[in-house]
Amino acid sequence: MDENARIALERQNPWWFGKEFETGINRLQSHPRLRRYMEAGEILLLVGARRTGKSTLVYQIIKDLLQRGTPPEAILFVNLDEPLFQSRSKDPAHLTGLINHHLAQHSQELRFYVFLDEIQSQYYWVQAVKTLHDVRKDIKIVLTDSTSTLLQSEISTKLSGRYFHITVYPLSFAEYLNFKHVRRPTTIEMIRHFGDYLEYGAFPRVVLEDDRDLKRKILKNYFQTIYLKDIIYPNNIRNNKDVFDLLYFAISNVGKSFSYSSIGKTLGIASETVKEYLWYAESSYLLYTLTKYDVSVKKQIANPKKLYCLDTGLVNSVSFKFSENRGRLLENLVCTVLRRENKEIYYHKGNYECDFLIRDGLKVTCALQVTLSLQDDATRKREMRGLLEAMKAHNLDKGTIISEKESDVLAMGDKTIRIDPIYKWLRSDMGGVRN
Repeated sequence: MDENARIALERQNPWWFGKEFETGINRLQSHPRLRRYMEAGEILLLVGARRTGKSTLVYQIIKDLLQRGTPPEAILFVNLDEPLFQSRSKDPAHLTGLINHHLAQHSQELRFYVFLDEIQSQYYWVQAVKTLHDVRKDIKIVLTDSTSTLLQSEISTKLSGRYFHITVYPLSFAEYLNFKHVRRPTTIEMIRHFGDYLEYGAFPRVVLEDDRDLKRKILKNYFQTIYLKDIIYPNNIRNNKDVFDLLYFAISNVGKSFSYSSIGKTLGIASETVKEYLWYAESSYLLYTLTKYDVSVKKQIANPKKLYCLDTGLVNSVSFKFSENRGRLLENLVCTVLRRENKEIYYHKGNYECDFLIRDGLKVTCALQVTLSLQDDATRKREMRGLLEAMKAHNLDKGTIISEKESDVLAMGDKTIRIDPIYKWLRSDMGGVRN
């Protein structure tokens, strides 16, 4: 190993020298599978959008290992975004050489932990990781990745059966309150903090920033980083304007149904190009596509879809005015929460529409409608009709309407509709029960 690489690794592994390192506010308790997966022999993948806290979680895992008596030299962390390592990313022997050199220097250790941050920066990482995992059973490998493209194309074939993965999202509302040092919040506190949570989103750095103007600027920087580093550059896209226009349109229209052809006509882009660019955006975890529920998979694919964004703060900073679109932001937030909980979700569309269906196995088990308020009669009738139609279509006795502040329980014949304020519904993140 040359001197520059050694210096870079020493800078990235301060625990080798007994030095302190920043671990941020602990989120390990919000990811109970982490400890279980760390004790398993399989490779662990932490995936998710940039700036959601994957690297910080890795530092927290490392601190936990050290506190439980793991020798510092048995832990190797490599940030592959390091310019020196990036300059050697196309060298097939580079990654393997870094790891093997450290293992050889500390061969007395009985078990090693190897953390490879931003693994997608290396061209030959799959081969290096697969070989290391298959040959050295005394090594636990943890990877982080900011796009799902590599996972979909290479891990599914070459690392099949050898890994577990966890998707890291922006903060849940419970984590947000923890970051704000709010314990046992009153209803007034919940409402006040939820307003900021919805408006500025839940990226950890943004939550910790008090200056509201800086929050917006940070969010715009995050969008630009994802747009360039995870969509434009890795996919060699030359027509940046079309991509930007498409992302702006998508983020400005969260929760609205679309087809690739309809977006293409609006923006003057070929429908296949729209499909391709949206796939890149989904692979970067920036956008989610929701399909209409149908027992026929072919029809699900053909039906109009809906788009939602990773974070309401991004929606708010990139596109429309917050006060004018609060209802759609609520809907976007609910979608993110359901995805964080690994729910299989769809939307319902018959004569009327219901925002979310949750399927468990082969059966739809829950119907959710999201609206800012039910005070307007026309809105109340529309939301009720859509929810009741979905409940009847799937033989559900209970349904839920999530509003901003309203609460009630309604009996509609043999059906029960529960109206929950969003902050109460989110309490499932804090030990409550999600219906």
